[in-house]
Amino acid sequence: MRLLFTLILIAQSLVAFSQTTASIGYSTLIGTWKVLSKIEIKKSDGQVIGQNQEVYKPDEKFFEFSQNSTVTISQEFGKHSEKLPVSMKGKNLYIGKIKKTKIPYLVRYDGKLLKLAKTEGKIKKGKTILETEEVILERK
Repeated sequence: MRLLFTLILIAQSLVAFSQTTASIGYSTLIGTWKVLSKIEIKKSDGQVIGQNQEVYKPDEKFFEFSQNSTVTISQEFGKHSEKLPVSMKGKNLYIGKIKKTKIPYLVRYDGKLLKLAKTEGKIKKGKTILETEEVILERK
């Protein structure tokens, strides 16, 4: 069951990012990025069972990646902010403390847009539930 679950996660990740247009390193991320939108999709047995999309107003939410491997996430037009460690291994971006079970964001850089996506799986009542999150950012 775990092998099947792992294969499903890998397949979805490959499909989602097979069209990467440019090689990316952490230095590409350094600077301020405004968050344009966030999409969350839940699937079970290949069927969408839930979907949520947030479109942010200009200057509502920002990610600021620094030289010292941290990101400051500012929300609600700067009223709230959180500084977290980040690390990047290949196309995998880890935000927050790295744990064995932490799912990284897969990074896709396309011109002025940065797309962060991750898929997590859970087994609930015997069914596998896949939750995919995609955050789209634009360089400020």
